[in-house]
Amino acid sequence: MLPVKRSLLLGAALAAASIGAPGCAGLHLGTRDRPDLNEVAPPLRHDLAHFEWRAQLVAATDLESHPRNRVTPAVDAERGLVYVGGLDHGVHALRADDGLPIWRFQTLGAVEGSAVLDGGTVFIGSNDGALYALDATTGVQRWRFATTAEVVRAPIVTPDTVFLVNADDTVFAVNRVTGAQRWRYHREPPGGITASGHAGLLFTRGRLFTGFSDGTIVALDQGDGTPTWERDTAADAEENDSVEAHRVIDVDTTPVMLDGSLFAASQSTGLYALDPEGGGVRWRIDWMTSVSSLASDGRNLYATSSTLGLVKVDPADGSVLWARDYGAGSMQVADAGAGLLLVPSGSQALWLVRARDGEVLQGIGRGGVTGMPARSGSWLFFGTNLGALQAYRLTSD
Repeated sequence: MLPVKRSLLLGAALAAASIGAPGCAGLHLGTRDRPDLNEVAPPLRHDLAHFEWRAQLVAATDLESHPRNRVTPAVDAERGLVYVGGLDHGVHALRADDGLPIWRFQTLGAVEGSAVLDGGTVFIGSNDGALYALDATTGVQRWRFATTAEVVRAPIVTPDTVFLVNADDTVFAVNRVTGAQRWRYHREPPGGITASGHAGLLFTRGRLFTGFSDGTIVALDQGDGTPTWERDTAADAEENDSVEAHRVIDVDTTPVMLDGSLFAASQSTGLYALDPEGGGVRWRIDWMTSVSSLASDGRNLYATSSTLGLVKVDPADGSVLWARDYGAGSMQVADAGAGLLLVPSGSQALWLVRARDGEVLQGIGRGGVTGMPARSGSWLFFGTNLGALQAYRLTSD
């Protein structure tokens, strides 16, 4: 723990130097008190979420040791169903109010992809390297698009095209109705060591934004996949003589658009605020390394880092407001409304966190949570690392 604390203090000093004293007012960087599920729940510090039901999708005895279940469910409010992938190689449709199974579709690999429901079709990727389009009511396959690497990030679905990215640094555009390929864009991964995981896609302003393991952030034209601009963050690492040789340069963060800026992060060169039209750098926090995920609540930017934990950032100038560590595996964050965030911890629970200061108010979902929850009204649905889908109801405190 001591080396980590020293790095945080150094980061705070660098932030003050690069951002300026006014931007660091009220800085609370360096808080490393990890919550303990046994202390947070039970008993609960706050009664913000109530357990409703739990559905075991795969027997615990059939799981590999220490699995990571990265699924994100999709909720069909009209049909009253929730769709989720399983470590049992299946896609499941369950009744939303009680978890009763409705249908199951078998794939050729574990299904850790994020489900997307659109127009009566469930789109979901599998570790077998394919994206599946399934009928939402029956589970019947409409088409299967095969790639050469696992598909775990959520696809982007438009009226005529589905865009997806796989773990081999390849973006595809396929016909929404037939699943036929329209175009592909590929970048060769760099030699040497790269981080696990990869960036997803952001679709806005008629373009796709994403990052790659060679450290490049790219804007792609939706029509033919040609780059409209590229930002090489690896070049920033090469300019810094203090950067270690063989440093991981991946951009694994799915970009976020907020207040007219595009945000992305490199594992080694920090957090970037970019001009979405041309890719120019508006500001950069070069000491904020090992960032694996970005999110927004509409006002502030949140970055998760294996060295810093969860960091709240002012999108205007990069001022750091607070940083907290919620335990190993805290890879993502989502807005829960009412000033609350949802932060999964792969080793413990799904934490309900107060956005203004990062304090944990409640822990739910024993078994470790790696994927993000789906929210429908007051309901939360999320998968656990022990192969279950759990449902909770949010209440007012």
